[in-house]
Amino acid sequence: MRIDIRGVRKTYPDGTEVLRGVDLSIAPGEGVVLLGANGCGKSTLMRCMLGLERLTAGEIEIGGVKLHRARRAELRRLRARFGSVFQQFNLVGNLSAHQNVLFGRLGEHGLFGSLALTAPKAAREQAMACLERVGLAHLAARRTDTLSGGQQQRVAIARMLMQDAQLVFADEPVASLDPRAGREVMDLLFEIVRERRLTVVCVLHQIDLATAYAERIVGLKHGRVAIDGPPAAVDAAAIHDLYAADRAAAALEEPHVHAPRAYAPRSAAV
Repeated sequence: MRIDIRGVRKTYPDGTEVLRGVDLSIAPGEGVVLLGANGCGKSTLMRCMLGLERLTAGEIEIGGVKLHRARRAELRRLRARFGSVFQQFNLVGNLSAHQNVLFGRLGEHGLFGSLALTAPKAAREQAMACLERVGLAHLAARRTDTLSGGQQQRVAIARMLMQDAQLVFADEPVASLDPRAGREVMDLLFEIVRERRLTVVCVLHQIDLATAYAERIVGLKHGRVAIDGPPAAVDAAAIHDLYAADRAAAALEEPHVHAPRAYAPRSAAV
């Protein structure tokens, strides 16, 4: 699924200008990682792509649909093709892993068709197959709030598979995991998106993970695209400068902001 971002600006009611004219095109099947310091606009840009933020200026077109002109029904149909893997997992903790995966059908089949007791047999079997793909079929009946963080993120990936998404948004998917579990989740996620030739937009803080998994790195600085290219063509010093420059600016207001180490779980940024 193709994404075209043209002249996007986002200013909040308090006057904070987060995005300052972003132009970006992402081809179908491309794996893009967004990098940048806290406050650079990574997560805001992703929220704009999800249609969760109203643009101040510019336009975003996904799969031929211009978000700002689309009707609600058209947006619902488009979002049904989006998969999400976020830091918070967004699972229903008191329900089983199998039931959470079945919820991947909600957008297309509604609640009745997504409940374990009322979903068609084929759907229940598909949900088990998705859990098998992420290595958790043996935990299908377990409540997700009893699973480890890495296992919960695998359930979220299985739910994305159940959804049959064409475009995957991953916002800090390993920020709450230890380094080993984070690597395992990233291995699994990018294996799947490449198997299925999915488009993926992933926000990360960890530079080593970005260079290891991305086909293309887009670095944001002060709300603008400062770096754009394949990891092999992007100068490491330029990537580190994204954080050094923004840290110096942000330190006046947020003295606690630091540039990331090679891999360290941390909270999501704006």
